[in-house]
Amino acid sequence: MNMLKQNSINDGQINNLEGKIAIVTGASKGIGKAIAVALADAGAKVVLAARTRQTVEQAAAELRETGADAIAVPTDITDVNAVKNLVQRTLDTYQNLDILINNAGSGKFGTVADFAPSDWDSVINSNLKGVYLCAKYALPHLLQGGGQIINVLSIAAKVAFPASSAYCAAKAGALALTKVLAAEVRDQNIRVTAVLPGSVETPFWDDIPQHPDFEKMLKPEHVANVVLSVCQQPIGMVTEEIVVMPPLGIL
Repeated sequence: MNMLKQNSINDGQINNLEGKIAIVTGASKGIGKAIAVALADAGAKVVLAARTRQTVEQAAAELRETGADAIAVPTDITDVNAVKNLVQRTLDTYQNLDILINNAGSGKFGTVADFAPSDWDSVINSNLKGVYLCAKYALPHLLQGGGQIINVLSIAAKVAFPASSAYCAAKAGALALTKVLAAEVRDQNIRVTAVLPGSVETPFWDDIPQHPDFEKMLKPEHVANVVLSVCQQPIGMVTEEIVVMPPLGIL
């Protein structure tokens, strides 16, 4: 077999995740938990991060019961010291970091006229500042040997929803941040991808009385499968943005 043909075959092979180290934020439930499960099933060692200690430790314990290698690190991604601790705990346990999945975020809703400044700060911090902090403190370790950052955002980064000013602004900002980061680290062998789902049936909707029909929404596993496929793409390519929508016409 000539070298050109051999290289072509290698370039098309999926990226083997066996033994790779992945941090997943917002991993105690919903999309984040589904992503952690998908990565673990593919052979990755998973660090689950979320604010609530009990739920994130339970999620990690459930993974370990299936034979996965997983730890929980309770983390407020809006806190600098907490994010530093998340990365350090990962390195202390696994001595490496290959993949960062920024999935954590929160939503509070109301019109611009009625929205409280404290709620604005909370939404911006959890959906935008948290992505920045996790990327900032993970990058020095990813840069040592390539790596991947996937930011799970929302279609709200592109579509204006009434009574969602802070959420749409935060997600749009996070999409811009993703594009800037991708441009900054592309020549250092770091792949950066934004995944923008439409409505997903998760606990996100628990405190929102009016919402789309759950039966028509995506499931967390749909988004997790997309994230997994991006992680497994051949090293010689990068998908910079993916929009994932329910098939029945709802956002």
